[in-house]
Amino acid sequence: MNNPMAIVRTSKISFPSVEAKQESDPEMRRLFNRYFCGQQEDDNPISTRDRLTAKALLSRDGGVYRQGAAEVIRQGEQLCYRLLNGPMMGLVIQASYQPRGIQLQLFPKTARQSELLARLLPKLNEQLQGRRFAIHLDLMPTNTAETR
Repeated sequence: MNNPMAIVRTSKISFPSVEAKQESDPEMRRLFNRYFCGQQEDDNPISTRDRLTAKALLSRDGGVYRQGAAEVIRQGEQLCYRLLNGPMMGLVIQASYQPRGIQLQLFPKTARQSELLARLLPKLNEQLQGRRFAIHLDLMPTNTAETR
């Protein structure tokens, strides 16, 4: 019995060589900026129309813009961000631009929120270091008559 063996010959597959570049890939730079520098992505869930509406409402004193579970109020040179529901409901964050940087004041509604924010404040300050603008966080006292 003669059973001839079939010999399968494959050709060598070669891949095109990758050329070294002196400049970085624009896509890689975009991803780096997005993940490490806090740059916002273009596919932001807020539409351009909503952004223009928010800008128009907040361009005048006393303007209020609500989106989801939060509202932003302009009071003079300050923006106030208030959470309307969730575990931190009632928390108000006031932001204002100062000559020494951006000033954020946290106004907790309850003593429980105040205790939690007091524990988190050192971590938050550490994470805000090295930003383009210096960001200063202040935890303001809460109304002691408020219940837990």
